[in-house]
Amino acid sequence: MTALVREPLFYVYFLYGLSFFVMAGLVISGVTRASSLTLVSPFSMLAAFGFTHGTTEMIDWVRFIREMLGLPENTWLLYTSQFVLILSFVLLLQFGVNLLTYKNSQNKYPRAIPSILLFVFLDSIYFLGIFDIRQVGLIARYSFGFAGSALSALALFRLNNTMKPLGNKKLSRGLIVLAVSLAAYAIFGGLIVTPLIGLPIQLARAVCALVIAVASMSILEIFKIKVPASGRSAS
Repeated sequence: MTALVREPLFYVYFLYGLSFFVMAGLVISGVTRASSLTLVSPFSMLAAFGFTHGTTEMIDWVRFIREMLGLPENTWLLYTSQFVLILSFVLLLQFGVNLLTYKNSQNKYPRAIPSILLFVFLDSIYFLGIFDIRQVGLIARYSFGFAGSALSALALFRLNNTMKPLGNKKLSRGLIVLAVSLAAYAIFGGLIVTPLIGLPIQLARAVCALVIAVASMSILEIFKIKVPASGRSAS
């Protein structure tokens, strides 16, 4: 037990998961009190990502504790962790797609892309005979994780440009920080899976998650802003 509490990853995993739960809670609080429904659908997906990804990290935290205590790998925890991980990345991709298409939300075809890609992903895994759940989760990280984070960052930068005429510096700063942190997460959470300069990659991911949570506090005003389809913002 002493070795466990002295292990930095014990705290990193917890902070990692907690940060995403905080982000999800903040976004949900904004969505439930929204006076404008324009961006509720996209950001609901971001909240769902935060909740599921936070759940994944908390499960991995428990798995790490069990490992440090010398307990055998729990198959149920392993499979649950990886299944929820894949779901979280699909939800993040859905957030990016929904945010990019919020001006044309009636067109359902673009918003079906994540579901179609998930179907293709699962079919490919089956036909290639990849049954190691860790490998399946890793492939999902490289594909959905990277694409979802990168697309979401792009969508947030684009949304910030739409919101600039409002002159709300706090909101603009929050959107930029959120976009940059998701862009960083595309690299640390979607591409790099090995230690970075001798440090566990989970540390970089936890920092990204913490910044994402903090940035979420600055964007809650967005749910009170009416954004017309023309792209001009109005309060």
